[in-house]
Amino acid sequence: MGKRSFDFAAVSMEADSSSIKEGNVVETKSLESGETVDSTDAQLLALGCKPELKRVHTFWTLMAYQTTILCSWSCNIVLFDFIFTVGGVGSLVWGTLIVGIGQTLLMASLAEYCGIWPTAGGQCFYTQMVAPPKMRRFLSFVVAWSILVGEVSTSSSCALNSAQIVEALVLITHPEFDWKAWMTWLIYSGFLIAPTLSNLGPIFLKRLNIFGAFFNIGSFFVWAVVFLALAPKNSASFVFTHFINTTGWKSDAWVFVLSMYAPIYGLYGTDGVMHLVEDMKDPARDAPRVMIWAMVWATMTAWLAAIVLGFTSGGWEHYLHNMQSYVNWFVGVTDSVYGGGIFCAIIMMGLNYLIITNMNAAGSRVVWAIAKDGGFPCSSYFAQLSPRFNVPVRASLAFIAMNLAIGLLVLGSDLAFWAIISGGGVAFQVAYSVPIICVVCRGRNILPPRPYLNLGRWGFAINLAALAWVIVTLLFFTFPAYMPVVGHVEDMNWAAGLVGAVLIICALQWILSSRKHYLKTSNTATDRSVTTPESTHASEKVP
Repeated sequence: MGKRSFDFAAVSMEADSSSIKEGNVVETKSLESGETVDSTDAQLLALGCKPELKRVHTFWTLMAYQTTILCSWSCNIVLFDFIFTVGGVGSLVWGTLIVGIGQTLLMASLAEYCGIWPTAGGQCFYTQMVAPPKMRRFLSFVVAWSILVGEVSTSSSCALNSAQIVEALVLITHPEFDWKAWMTWLIYSGFLIAPTLSNLGPIFLKRLNIFGAFFNIGSFFVWAVVFLALAPKNSASFVFTHFINTTGWKSDAWVFVLSMYAPIYGLYGTDGVMHLVEDMKDPARDAPRVMIWAMVWATMTAWLAAIVLGFTSGGWEHYLHNMQSYVNWFVGVTDSVYGGGIFCAIIMMGLNYLIITNMNAAGSRVVWAIAKDGGFPCSSYFAQLSPRFNVPVRASLAFIAMNLAIGLLVLGSDLAFWAIISGGGVAFQVAYSVPIICVVCRGRNILPPRPYLNLGRWGFAINLAALAWVIVTLLFFTFPAYMPVVGHVEDMNWAAGLVGAVLIICALQWILSSRKHYLKTSNTATDRSVTTPESTHASEKVP
């Protein structure tokens, strides 16, 4: 792919224009006029999708975008109290490397598909292309909604974290203040609504991504320098070998597995770029590169941050008994309530704002893609782009509405943050694994040629390793970190409950509407014989 042009007639030879419904490609009159289309748009046309979004992003802008989402070093700080009760810093240091390898293998598997089918639907489109014909519609629907749950959980957890920082600072400076749950929800809602405005201009978002990358890197170095200079120090043996187990679990090996919950929080939101490929200039070549290199970068920064955190957390026991222990850690290290509090707020809340903005961009594209395939409530309404902004504004508002609804959990429980993280992690891993499972079960020979990223003879082994890693992640996302849980509701893992509730809602949506409309009132590349080798001799219609 490059910047060369394609003749519309050539596109017409691959994608039979008579079988593509109105709204999916340009008018037939244009196909016959001899006009030209960029090769990236030609690829979308061949996949049954009309090029509608303005291509403003490059490898570097989406690398900035993805590394901002994977702000793994700050996620270590957010889970300060978890780290120092489940495994300790030593587990974090070595667990980060394991998580980084596992997630990189997982992303390599998906990056191969992204290079073949660069569409905003991401994993749900890959599933359409590789799943058995009779299961395509349902599996794709499940994956689509799993992606949405994961995207919502990431942005919701960041907004809730920002609200909790405000709450902690208020109670540190005014301990007598009677903080109410509805106050948390109002601040949470503000941190969700404000970033939405940043997504109205693709050019502005592109520039914000570059700013976000510098802010992310700069914040890391400022935090590291300040804490290495001021904080009481731990020994090297504490950082690399000391193990902490206050969980109630008897097996240290199992606790080490559970401890990987901390590093994966900063490394699981890796699918954002897959949904912005229709905003990208050369997605088939560059999007897979972003997916892999962003993971490598995030793993390196997370590992360095784990080491810095280990050395600079002297006196960590003192902070565990405080609300939002890391906020108190900042205050204690700087020896200033306002200085440390503002320092923490600027870094953590600033990063949260950028992550929410980027997740809204990805989430809106997912809603838009699902709606275009008829799988979202009021699909025809949410499948429209804003003619003024040329972005899916309606889909963006739907995504924010889902976040606000999830936020109602904070009115009834202080455990919402952990439930959202765990439930989102489970949903993401399901969405990641389904297309890989389909390829492993059906054979890698079902994949068409991969001009840019081809895992080759290592592909099957990488796919199997990625699936094995998914199994491990599902274990620590669903098991409680602390024992016993009987009589201790605060120690329960509510991921299964949250995911179960979402599955019930999705099942109702499927029964009431989507089974009649999803991938039936729209066309995909599976309607023709142009992208899947299994159908090179006969057209294969989605059932």
